[in-house]
Amino acid sequence: MAAGSDAPAAPPYARLARLKRSRRLAFRLPVALKIKAQAQLLRHRPPEPAGAAAAPSLPSPAPPAGDPYGERVELALWEAEAAPELAPEAGPGCEELTLDHLLEIVAQLEYHTHLEDGVEICPLFLLGCCFSGACCPQHHTLLPYHWQLWQTASLPPGWLSVGPEAHETLERLYSDPERTLVRASYQGVAFDIDLVAMQVWNSPRFSRVRRLGTSSAPGSPFGTTHVYYWRALSGWEPYSQPFTESIEAALWSGQQEALCSTAEHSYQLNLQAGYQRNLATGTLRPLRARPVFRAPALLLPELRTLSGSLYLGPPPAPGPPPAQPYPETWVPLAPGQDWHQAPVAVEERGFRLIYGLFHKSLPEARYRLERVWRVQNPFLWDKYKRAGARTQESGVFPCRKQSHMSRQMSPEQRLRNERHLFHGTAAGAVPAICKHNLDPRLSGKHAAIYGQGSYFARRASYSHRYAPPAEAGLRHVFLCKVLVGRSALGQPALRRPPPLDPSDPASDLYDSCVDSLSDPQIYVVFDNDQCYPYFLLQYRELEEVVKVD
Repeated sequence: MAAGSDAPAAPPYARLARLKRSRRLAFRLPVALKIKAQAQLLRHRPPEPAGAAAAPSLPSPAPPAGDPYGERVELALWEAEAAPELAPEAGPGCEELTLDHLLEIVAQLEYHTHLEDGVEICPLFLLGCCFSGACCPQHHTLLPYHWQLWQTASLPPGWLSVGPEAHETLERLYSDPERTLVRASYQGVAFDIDLVAMQVWNSPRFSRVRRLGTSSAPGSPFGTTHVYYWRALSGWEPYSQPFTESIEAALWSGQQEALCSTAEHSYQLNLQAGYQRNLATGTLRPLRARPVFRAPALLLPELRTLSGSLYLGPPPAPGPPPAQPYPETWVPLAPGQDWHQAPVAVEERGFRLIYGLFHKSLPEARYRLERVWRVQNPFLWDKYKRAGARTQESGVFPCRKQSHMSRQMSPEQRLRNERHLFHGTAAGAVPAICKHNLDPRLSGKHAAIYGQGSYFARRASYSHRYAPPAEAGLRHVFLCKVLVGRSALGQPALRRPPPLDPSDPASDLYDSCVDSLSDPQIYVVFDNDQCYPYFLLQYRELEEVVKVD
């Protein structure tokens, strides 16, 4: 039976635009709200140790450094699905805020930019704590970055902000040090944007481009972080941390040059001219600085220009969630509905975790994750989980398959038994996978060099090869739950995992096959009870021509 799908929610900037149209000419901000706003600011101001300022505390779903696959992400994904995020606790007096108050508050958060160069974006405005309104000497923008074009055809000339979606696209492209030119269009007329000279070419309307940003000072909320690169023979390479610290120290002290050394060479970095010089050989190489791209989805809910009002309603009743055999985030299915695709909102923690895992191998400067869908199929979930009674000690629904696989595993193997892995597919195969699951019997369409089963990858970049673009360039990749268990090295002729003891005809079998025993990147399973198509990811490559209107 066909399953319905919910339409994706309106973009956050569209919701804010609707509120912004209801602005009032004047209002008095409640004292309770000011207290709430100041608490919001203090919550984002990290503690400052003696003699140094701490780095800003902003959300980051990416796996921690030194963690090769991110077992913490695995656990965080499980927790995000087991219990949705709770609404923040209401502050003193916030229960008195009415809808009119909230509309007035958002209305006062008017967007404005200044004509002068060298002005930064107001971090208090991004946090919803700036009460200066149009009198604020800093920019008030939707995001911590903002792009504008200088209009020479208008009278008087002035800066024109690009369209709402173009800010994010230009920022993605600008974060790539390899990018020097961007093809853009305005009202159907194409032109080129030079990201190095910050000039516009081949346009009768525009002559320059500028990027507005937040402060790069340590500890600043939503502060801009730069990565510094030097041009090697193979392309742009980021400087090491000691070089980066020397560069930033020189910039903060107003110097135009920095001296840096390795064990073999010493370099003079000219920060104004943009080159490094080997002091021994005199060799010159270009250097370049680009900001780290921060997706709006990862800035929620701290970015108040996207997440709406300061008060999100009363918290839910305390106490453990009721026992149920399916994730807390699932929505009810209609009677007779076999499966359902429910959109994962960008405000959800699960979306941010999936975003970080996806873009760990597919760069944000080339690909945009458009939507994430949560696949709800009770029949397949029951097959995967084989749920019985809920365990009283751990609160986890037992899986007979998983319990059977764990019998002879070490504690470390049990911890890594279940993985979240990617599987790329064509758009036409998506409904069949959502309803019937992946079928190992259909292996061989692509080269089955590690066994004739269902293939999964730790990195989205591998699955991307098997996700051809569909209509309008949209690609599809599943993020699946997979019970990998004990793995053997794969071989093309395998139709099931090899035995643990080849000399024993009754030996237990391995649970999966891999491409490498020391650092597996690809997993092959031969039983579809060992996998569940958990999330469907839709993404596309960035457009060749950026529409800025």
